[in-house]
Amino acid sequence: MINFEVGVILPSAGSSERLDTTTPKQYCKILGKPLFLYALEEFDRIPWIKSMVLVADSVERARGLLDECGSVGRKVAVVQGETSRHRSIRAGLLALQKSEPTTRVVVVHDAVRPMVPAGLLEQLVLAAERCGAAGATRPLVSTIVASTGPEGLLDHCLDRSTHISSETPQAFRLDTLCAAYSKCSEHDLDHGTECLQLALAYAGVRAQLIEGPPDLWKVTYKRDIYAAIGCLRENKCRVCIVAPEECEVADMLMEHLAPKVSVLQRVVGLGEATEGHFNAAVFFHRHNIAQGNGLLDPERPSTVVHVFDHDAPSSAGADGMWQVSVQEMHRGARHREELYGKEGKSVAVVHWVTAGREGRLVRLVSALLLLSAEDDEEDADVFSGQTLFV
Repeated sequence: MINFEVGVILPSAGSSERLDTTTPKQYCKILGKPLFLYALEEFDRIPWIKSMVLVADSVERARGLLDECGSVGRKVAVVQGETSRHRSIRAGLLALQKSEPTTRVVVVHDAVRPMVPAGLLEQLVLAAERCGAAGATRPLVSTIVASTGPEGLLDHCLDRSTHISSETPQAFRLDTLCAAYSKCSEHDLDHGTECLQLALAYAGVRAQLIEGPPDLWKVTYKRDIYAAIGCLRENKCRVCIVAPEECEVADMLMEHLAPKVSVLQRVVGLGEATEGHFNAAVFFHRHNIAQGNGLLDPERPSTVVHVFDHDAPSSAGADGMWQVSVQEMHRGARHREELYGKEGKSVAVVHWVTAGREGRLVRLVSALLLLSAEDDEEDADVFSGQTLFV
């Protein structure tokens, strides 16, 4: 259990030369938000994180984006970055030490690493409090080689089985990291990149290394932007499927969505679901039209898809639900859009009218849900209020 103060430093002052774009990668829009904001939001959700320092290339630009998005709490300070990674981290450390002197452990995490696994973070913080420093690692994918001279001839190879890749987040006792930066050389500050090495060389602390999940990669090249879009879309999409117990197409949708979303639950009755936990819901209707607004996160945009099964044995009930014209169906969908829109929700209505099209229905509903994860994009609610037929 973490019962001491923890702060976070997020270096975000790089020029992104390897991205080959005029916009620094930390400001690249991903699903409608600047990249650096994702890491900040992840830390902001963790209750034992008491303060954050964003080290930016432009304080005015970063602060303006934070104010514009409005999704991160007040515990974020923005300070001016410097000419190197270590100098920027030191600037953040000095700001944190001054504003939050009772901080026990400080986490260093690259702002362009949008995924912050909460379980790993807790392990690192506890290990740092115990050992002085801790860092996340991943197995090496490629073999590391060294070359000699301007000819670029092979000198030697490292044994991949005895080396691992250092990632962030990393965690340090505040006094350990302060000691390391107060004693390190100007050469370290200008050319070094590894905080764990500074803690070893200048504070005598051997960091605890903890293997993390594959999500610890950072955005470096343009292709990483597309990987980030896919990972973040999956991470943002939390889906509840409400359907009768015997509903084969709902089972197919579950199987199709399982590898694509972060949370997926299938329920028969609304009381079985975790209220307010989802940002997307699918209702398969045979009798009554369930609303289920309580399933959805009230603080964030959400999407609802209503699927009406016209071939279900009980669908032509006493109310004659399906004995209506296409115009009336669409009018009903527009009415639902007005109702959901008041709560910041999008809604689409799908009429399943042709037997044997289960696969197409599953792909259509899946596409609507994954599009909903782009809740800050202009196209995110493009289908809201529409009537679709399969």
